[in-house]
Amino acid sequence: MKRSQIFICSLILLLAASCKTQEDIRREQTVQNLNEEVQQTKKTTANGNSRFNAIEEQMNRLNGQIEESNHNSSKQAQENKQQSDRIAALEEANKKQVEYLKALTEKVNNQSGYIEEVIASLAKLSKESAEKPAAKKKAVKDDDAVVAVSDESDVPATFDNGLKKFKDKKYSDARDIFEKVSENKKASKKNREGATHYLGMIELKNKKYEAAKVYFSKVFSENPNSPFAPASLLNLGKTFTQLKSKEEANMTYDELISRFPKSKEAQEAAKLKK
Repeated sequence: MKRSQIFICSLILLLAASCKTQEDIRREQTVQNLNEEVQQTKKTTANGNSRFNAIEEQMNRLNGQIEESNHNSSKQAQENKQQSDRIAALEEANKKQVEYLKALTEKVNNQSGYIEEVIASLAKLSKESAEKPAAKKKAVKDDDAVVAVSDESDVPATFDNGLKKFKDKKYSDARDIFEKVSENKKASKKNREGATHYLGMIELKNKKYEAAKVYFSKVFSENPNSPFAPASLLNLGKTFTQLKSKEEANMTYDELISRFPKSKEAQEAAKLKK
């Protein structure tokens, strides 16, 4: 009985020891499987992290390209605006230039009309001069003032002598001398122009404005650069004023100021315009 009990107990202990060892084996296998799964998970995680980092790097590069593109776009937009501003400025300058050229063309056309009027006046003067000498010779016999000149026939017909008579207000004597000087081909060009100018001055003082206008016009039309041109233009403007031709007077003053801006006549013309 005791042997049988001892054997049974030994068998139970042996079976118990055998069962525990299999449990341990299963546990160890489970732990090993878990370890393998953990390692695999780590590898998967590592691969995922690597891919994530690669994607993040690509995204950073893409963001950089986007920022650079935006910067370039902003710079291009700024350059386009600057270009547009420059074009607008050029268009404005061109517009002003066109307006200036238009005004200048209009002024030239006005001046051309003025010159045509001067030439017409000069042609009228030539016609009147051709018809005037015979009547004038007759007047010499009847006019005591003109006859008085003949008493001074010894006075040479020079520009200086005519100017002296003019300053002495002996306008009839001065007219006779200036007419001879203006028609004398041997006299200097300056003296002939001066004689014509003072013939205009005599007519202006005698309030014969149409005749004065012709003489002053003749000086300028025959030689615009004559030393008497500024004075002739100034007095031509005054003559137009007396004839109630304000527009022609202003055109004459403009011509004087444009051609001889530093002359005293131009300064007086500017005051007269005001």
